[in-house]
Amino acid sequence: MNNVIGRFAHLDPCAIMMVQPTIDMAEDFSKSRIAPMLRDTKVLTNLFFDVKTRDSNNTILSKIFPGGRLIMCGANSPAGLASRPVRVLLCDEVDRFPLSAGTEGDPVELASKRMTTFWNRVSGLFSTPTVEGSSRIAEEYSNGTQEEWQHECPNCKTYHLLRYIDMKVDMEELRNENGTKSVIIHSVEWRCPDCGSMFSESEMRKARQRYVPQNQKALHNGVRSFFVNCFTSPWLTWGEVMKEWLDAKGDPAQEQVIMNTRFGEPYRQPGEFADEQIFLRRREMYPADLPDGVLLLTASVDVQGNRLEYEICGWGMAEESWGIRKGIILGKPNQPKTWEMLDDVIDRIYSFTDGTGLKVTRTFIDSGGLSTAQVYEYCRTNAAKQRFAIKGQGGPGIPLLHKIGRAKVSGIALVMLGVDDGKQQIMNRLAIEEPGPQYFHFPKNDDAGYDDLYFKGIISEHKKQVIRGGQIKEIWETTTGIRNEPLDLRVYNLACMKSLNIDWKKQFSLLHPEGAGTDEPTRKAPAREAWKPKSKQVNIW
Repeated sequence: MNNVIGRFAHLDPCAIMMVQPTIDMAEDFSKSRIAPMLRDTKVLTNLFFDVKTRDSNNTILSKIFPGGRLIMCGANSPAGLASRPVRVLLCDEVDRFPLSAGTEGDPVELASKRMTTFWNRVSGLFSTPTVEGSSRIAEEYSNGTQEEWQHECPNCKTYHLLRYIDMKVDMEELRNENGTKSVIIHSVEWRCPDCGSMFSESEMRKARQRYVPQNQKALHNGVRSFFVNCFTSPWLTWGEVMKEWLDAKGDPAQEQVIMNTRFGEPYRQPGEFADEQIFLRRREMYPADLPDGVLLLTASVDVQGNRLEYEICGWGMAEESWGIRKGIILGKPNQPKTWEMLDDVIDRIYSFTDGTGLKVTRTFIDSGGLSTAQVYEYCRTNAAKQRFAIKGQGGPGIPLLHKIGRAKVSGIALVMLGVDDGKQQIMNRLAIEEPGPQYFHFPKNDDAGYDDLYFKGIISEHKKQVIRGGQIKEIWETTTGIRNEPLDLRVYNLACMKSLNIDWKKQFSLLHPEGAGTDEPTRKAPAREAWKPKSKQVNIW
């Protein structure tokens, strides 16, 4: 994009507009990328007015040169997009653009209308992709010539795009002290999909390379599109790239980062499940209340007008999780007996097969319904037992553990949660198919409460785009007729666990002193008294 700006300013001056996702990003790009280019490129230095002068023709977002102007603006500013005609339009990181510029519609289309009067207009869209099915750049790329940067196989002489699926890695996998994996890469080779021959990175860097179009017909529409990924980058080795990918495998959030920013491909968003049967089939029989691997317990409570719904979760190394019990307490929240029955559930000891056991370390209780006063009073009375009132807040960009404050009336601690972020994290973890870090285990035991209604509820919501206040927004929508309490409870439990900020190796050593210091802790505990968490282990934030 900088080369395009420099080329037109130097050889074919005209009005140029560069659009960044926000005005702040446009200002930062101007300062950190445009200004150094103008300063250090001799043919451009004398063309542009000195940015340090007080000339009104030259600002951070508007730079004059003979015969033209460079305009920088944000996709979130309809006034900046629609204010002036331009011949060259450059849109950077279009997958991060808002769906609507204020109330005036798609920012790319709005900016494109500024080019109508130019017969020789040129526009370019640039971006790393995001999620499959909602990636603007992926859609635009598919409408163009789809020119891939390919390498010639030294053996069969056919050209291929280098992709991670064709990389053969000699590696060893290790588990660190917290149970998360790490890989050591010994070598990486590319295997030709046609002839099967293997070649090293140095050999392929010396091979012939070129753009190879996959959709020549798009030339009739005047649209060319290009793709290049990190395996061509001079700043990254194949070993570094494949280590990043193999370290990220199993964690959807990290997988998406590598898939988007390294491989340049859209990421298939986990969490869109066909039905509840996949989870019913993967349930396990627990030999006792608590399976081996559980290191602490959390609880969450959803308060309804005529009942309390609760879930107790076990957590182990690398945040591997076991559903322990899901249940309903029938009774109105304004009746003391209802809360006494909740105490019976949360205060009890949950046992391992050897007779030892754990109690719930911390409980999060939703206070956002019609029984706020009762929840506050219960949490105030049971503050020493680590029972906290919580309130969910929807909307993009709000982290799961948003902030902790004080309830206005009672003065008790009130934990604010970003529930949209929490729901996506739950969907990411549900999509993990192999036991290990962040995997969700569910019991098959009849008295545990994990039946078809539970699994219908935990996958009951999906993302949907809606128009509100003239703007397109992404919301979570519940499937008609399905109760979403299981999803809410699991979000609260995840937040509850994260609020403890657990050192998993230390937690293991507290429960299993005989196994402390081993590379891969396993639970083989001698008989001991029921463990009760010490205060120093339950610090909040």
